[in-house]
Amino acid sequence: MSILADSLVYLSIFSISFVSNVIPFGGPPYTIITATAILKLGNSYYWPLIVLASLGAILSKIVIYLTGKLFKKSLRKNRNIAFLSRISNSDTFYIILFVLAVIPILPFDDYLFIAAGAMEISLLKAMFALVVAKLIKTALEVFIELKVIVAISSLLTLAKPTIGAILTIAFVAFGIIIFKIDWEHYYNKIKGRIGV
Repeated sequence: MSILADSLVYLSIFSISFVSNVIPFGGPPYTIITATAILKLGNSYYWPLIVLASLGAILSKIVIYLTGKLFKKSLRKNRNIAFLSRISNSDTFYIILFVLAVIPILPFDDYLFIAAGAMEISLLKAMFALVVAKLIKTALEVFIELKVIVAISSLLTLAKPTIGAILTIAFVAFGIIIFKIDWEHYYNKIKGRIGV
């Protein structure tokens, strides 16, 4: 590919990642689009696209944080935001942010950044916890999705982009379901089991 074509691919992946991550709880999974691009363009694009997709995702969290700050009055009425506010004054919040931001597929970091904005906790500390986590998460997700797309495509004899579109819709629906769950209930349950 030419330098111009490469630049357009890089800009597209960064932009898609940024825009899809700005949509809280269920924007189109940018990693599926990145995985589909890698399948089309070849493995030499793997790390450059991973880094650019991660960067777009990381910078989008500033917008998510500011959204939380803007709507803090109504968000503080949400039981999950209220729960997170009770643990936000300790290092535990940042450790939880790092761990949840690393978990592939699930958009837990969206919830925490909205909560962080609503509670006006340190954006700098939250971003520090996010940077490494997001790079690891993006690399893991793309790796898993490459395997899944190839496997399903050969099993169902469907085009890889079609599989990518189906997975995108499924993850958006899953993100909405996750937001409806009572997190504090499960947090207390896990806490009780491990005796903390």
